[in-house]
Amino acid sequence: MTIDRNVKIYGTSEAPEEARSVHLGSLSFLCSTESVRRICWRNTELVRAVTWPIRDENWGTYAPEILQEAHEETDGIFKGSLTFSVADGGLECSLSIHATSAGELQLSLKMTPKNGAFSTNRAGFTILHPIRGIAGAPLTVTHSDGSEERTEFPRLISPGQPVFDIQNLTYSLGGKTAMIAFSEEVFEMEDQRNWSDASFKTYCVPLVHPFTYTIDGSVTQSIHISLSGASEATGGEESGTELTVRQLEESAPGIGLVVEPGWADTSENLLPGALGHIRARVSSADQDDYLAQLSELAKGRELDLELVLSKDDTSSVALERFRQKALSAGLAPRRIVTLRDGYLASHQPSGPWPDGPVPSEVVSASRAVFPDALIGGGMLTNFTEFNRCRPAPELCDFVTHANTAIVHASDDLSVCETLETLPQIFESAQAIGEGKPYRLGLVSIGMRSNPYGAAVAENPEQVRRTMAREDPRQRGLFAAAWAVGVLTATEGKKVEALCLAAPSGPFGIVYTPQPYSQAFYDEAPDACVYPLHHVVKTASAMAGNRRLSISGLPEGVFAYGVELATGPRLMVANVSPGKATVRLKQPGQVTILDSSTFIAATTRADWLDIAPRQDAMQFELEGFAVAFVE
Repeated sequence: MTIDRNVKIYGTSEAPEEARSVHLGSLSFLCSTESVRRICWRNTELVRAVTWPIRDENWGTYAPEILQEAHEETDGIFKGSLTFSVADGGLECSLSIHATSAGELQLSLKMTPKNGAFSTNRAGFTILHPIRGIAGAPLTVTHSDGSEERTEFPRLISPGQPVFDIQNLTYSLGGKTAMIAFSEEVFEMEDQRNWSDASFKTYCVPLVHPFTYTIDGSVTQSIHISLSGASEATGGEESGTELTVRQLEESAPGIGLVVEPGWADTSENLLPGALGHIRARVSSADQDDYLAQLSELAKGRELDLELVLSKDDTSSVALERFRQKALSAGLAPRRIVTLRDGYLASHQPSGPWPDGPVPSEVVSASRAVFPDALIGGGMLTNFTEFNRCRPAPELCDFVTHANTAIVHASDDLSVCETLETLPQIFESAQAIGEGKPYRLGLVSIGMRSNPYGAAVAENPEQVRRTMAREDPRQRGLFAAAWAVGVLTATEGKKVEALCLAAPSGPFGIVYTPQPYSQAFYDEAPDACVYPLHHVVKTASAMAGNRRLSISGLPEGVFAYGVELATGPRLMVANVSPGKATVRLKQPGQVTILDSSTFIAATTRADWLDIAPRQDAMQFELEGFAVAFVE
């Protein structure tokens, strides 16, 4: 059986985005039709990216149609031009880029509506600043009136905008300095770590303007970046170092699966036997057959409920109605998080907020109706909403939120970069929760629901699309490797439990025929599980064991492990497209999940139990491969 390698890794035949690597003396960057990124001076990344997204009225990003592209590189100078349109030609954009070996980078963007006024939530330049070494660092801001403000990038994640009215920004990292000047538009900054983006974002137009506005005539924006500094950057982990482990005074987090109607349609014997809990989203209007299905699925596992109340329900009446239905269905929830559906939407820190009972009042009502359950506070969407509508820790037994990796960008590199942000999200959440147990809901690539618009983005072509629920990578090796990175990010952050998937559906680990998955498995008709199944299964078996901290890894490689009575057990993932070599200090038994074992791994849920193991002191991982090591 022959399966396209892109399908095995990314769940789609759509090829990864290709970027041109530009080196001009001490200045280097990657250039594509969607961004200039990884802008480095003397090997230090000072600007994460400059992008030019055009957003629709639900904050989705329009897919550009490239009309013309050209670039040339001579004598230490790079010149690039790009013309593209969006929304079936509704807006045409012309971009020019000019960079020099002196560390100067000039970008200009002209946007012209072609079919009358063009409606958008945001259009134009967005500048991303890296978070590694920048969070908490000094920042100098020049405002439009010429005044200068000395401040700093937030260390803990800011719920609102840390900087307004920006004309120039200046900051330093590793002995190098970035100066960024903006013109023809008012810019401001937000802490994009809220959405797990690995960046602070400077953007236009300011959020004080209506979210949806119109472009009535040609608009031009310009950015000038100047980089300087003489010292060289020190490198990260060398690829030749050996993997080393040390025991931690913490346990591996519990692993669960999320469920909502339509996501539990799977054979019980295909789910990991050691799975700790089921986290089910329910409402007082749910049908009895769904509740009965939950009761069956939760046998032998803890049941956590996310109870969503409609805006027309008063919390006490709806809670009691659901309690009666739950009793009839045989449900015995260990934990409950109750939220009114208005709080599934995102709100600015200042509001306005939905009418009716606020979350803290619903928490108190839940405790009265369900005295035998642990009652949680927080949000069912992203850390953004958790940060902006913070729980009252004194009322909660635990705190919670979820996460998606594709709010603002959907390319592979951006999704991989979210793993840099998760430790900072977990640290900020711990501060907000004031030490209460911290249990994450679904941490996924795709978007479960859209707090920022009317709906998630449709994705019938199964491509990389922001704010889409059905992200094809969820079904490929990519998601398995990325999930190991998520687990690694919990080290030292007191994450008690998390969910990486659902039984079936768009976030499933078990294959069921669906319009969004059928094309993927047309090429592998005997498949029964996705690669992510094996990571969830292994992580479930690791839960509760003594955690290991693992170092000596090549760049882009993540490792998650525990100490068992028989010795260390690890998952090592290459969360990058290139190859990586991992060296062990002592021989281990290694099983590798990659494109060569993909068919075997997806046709048997017990593949890890029967797959051949190799004794090795070192092993090579292709892009987005996972090694299971004992």
